[in-house]
Amino acid sequence: MTKVLNALIKYSSIALNVLLAVCLSLMGIFLFVNIILRYFFNSGLPWSDELARFMFVWITFMGAIGALKDQKHLGFTAVIKRLPRVPKLICFLVSNAIILVMLYMVFVGSIAMAGLGWHNLSPAIGIPLTFKWIAGTIMAFIMFIIIAVNVYKAVFVPDSLDSLINLEESEDELRLDDVENADKFAVGSEDKP
Repeated sequence: MTKVLNALIKYSSIALNVLLAVCLSLMGIFLFVNIILRYFFNSGLPWSDELARFMFVWITFMGAIGALKDQKHLGFTAVIKRLPRVPKLICFLVSNAIILVMLYMVFVGSIAMAGLGWHNLSPAIGIPLTFKWIAGTIMAFIMFIIIAVNVYKAVFVPDSLDSLINLEESEDELRLDDVENADKFAVGSEDKP
C-alpha cells in the first residue's frame, strides 16, 4: 500500500510540475506573440491576453499546491524548532487548523464564484468564467488533503514532526542564524590562549 501511495505522490508531483511548466511557457509565448503583432502589425490576438489571464490564475493556485507539498512556503520556524515536542506539536496543529479554516473559506468562495460564472462567458474566448474560479476549489481540496496527511504524520508517525516543521526560511532568518553561529565561533575562539 505504501509503495502505491509513494508512486501516486511521485507521479502526481511530476504531472503538476509539467502542467505548471507548460502553462507558463504557453503564457509567455502567447504574450510575446501578441506584443510583436501589436507593435509591428498594429493588430493582435484578442484571445491571447484572456487565455494568459486564465493560465496565470491556474499557475498561481497549482503553484501553491506544489509549494505546500514541497514545504517551500515561507515560515518563521526559529522559535518553534527550539521548543520541546509537545509545544511544537501544539503550534503545528494550531497553525494547520488556521490554514484549514482558510482553505474551507477559499473552497466555499470558489464554488460560489464558479456557480455564478457558469452563465457568464469570457468576451474573447467564449468559455464560462467557471473554468477560472474552479482552480481555487481544486487547490483548496488538494491542499486540504496534503495538510490532513501532514497532521496525521505529525501525530502518529514518530520523529516526523521536525521534518514537517522545516519550512523555507526567509533571508532575514538565515542571516540571523549566520550571526548567531558567528557569535558562537567568536566566543569559542576567545577562550583559546
